[in-house]
Amino acid sequence: MGKQHLAIIGIGEVPTGTYPDRSRWDIIYDASIQAVRDAGLHKNDIEAVVTVAPQAQPELYAEISFGKIPEELGLKGCRDVCTCNAGGASTSNCLRLAEQLIETGQAKAVLIPHVTVHSTIPLSDLINFFAKAGIDRQWEYPYGTTYNGVIAMMTRRYMYESGTTEEEMASVVVSLRKWATLDPNSIFYGKEAPTVEKVLSSSMVSSPLHKRECNVLADGGAALVVTSADTAKQMRCPAAVKLGESSRYFSAFTTTRSTEDVKAGFLNGTREALDQAGLTKEEIDIWNIYLAYPVGHPMFMETVGLCEPGQAGKMFMEGHTWPGGKLPWATIGDAIGRGHTGSGVSMATYVETARQLMGKAGERQVPGVSHIFQNTSGGSGMNFIATVWGRNN
Repeated sequence: MGKQHLAIIGIGEVPTGTYPDRSRWDIIYDASIQAVRDAGLHKNDIEAVVTVAPQAQPELYAEISFGKIPEELGLKGCRDVCTCNAGGASTSNCLRLAEQLIETGQAKAVLIPHVTVHSTIPLSDLINFFAKAGIDRQWEYPYGTTYNGVIAMMTRRYMYESGTTEEEMASVVVSLRKWATLDPNSIFYGKEAPTVEKVLSSSMVSSPLHKRECNVLADGGAALVVTSADTAKQMRCPAAVKLGESSRYFSAFTTTRSTEDVKAGFLNGTREALDQAGLTKEEIDIWNIYLAYPVGHPMFMETVGLCEPGQAGKMFMEGHTWPGGKLPWATIGDAIGRGHTGSGVSMATYVETARQLMGKAGERQVPGVSHIFQNTSGGSGMNFIATVWGRNN
């Protein structure tokens, strides 16, 4: 196996939903305290805080950036604090920063929290933020370019090239929502997963994308506590250990990004992360893929060789990616099943990866999990960060 540098030993999370009456700080407290207790530590054992930047929340961003979290939580042992912003890849980079602090001896245990409360942001501000974030102000924004519009064009091209049908694309949503309905932290927990027919009967947003194939903005928060793999082993606590990592940068804006470059990034980044971990793709028990919209899932599956070209849609349609299927896939349901909490979708995915490896996933627990592949990407899909995780025992 590859080198074992970092271990997630504590996780905390509040359910995704709509909480206009609940303060952002309440969510930070709850998620952070859960994570510290889950790690079996005292709050004063936390020696650094690296926070996921809260998107579209400038006042909170300023408070956190100037070090309010250790003060509010009373972390008497904290030696340093910082905030990281890389869009949906923020959590990956928080983990990298934490790893550096741990490897250089600056901290033994690091807290990584995130919070988003979209419901308290004025609707006009929220629309403005997502209309401009990751959108080129000169060549995209003036012409009404939106994420839904761009993804719709990508979806149409993928369907044409692969022969994937609308029903098969809708089945990606069905698969993601089947996982979400079992997740107490999902906005869709306990609700019946939609059928393919129900997905396709929802209103058209940007052809061929229907309403149920797009994200739902939500409030939420989560936290991780990390330490070195050696320390986790000494503590004899369940942990998720990072075994391999790789990344690729594509471009800042969707109109300057080719599908061929994205596929090459998927393939090479995945291969390098697996090689570093000393594993093959056949040894991965769960593929925790975070790509926000349905089209990325079958495209990734085919690109890395998990099925034959043009067959990914059938994999989702036939239930192979569902709970109980032979290829467990995005076990929190990605942003479509989870509710989109800004950069917090990547945080929730890391929490889920750790939860599965710790054996704490409840109804969603995949039996016999030893290795999980996970990715994140930031902004408008500017990059691809691949990580491979394993159990510490």
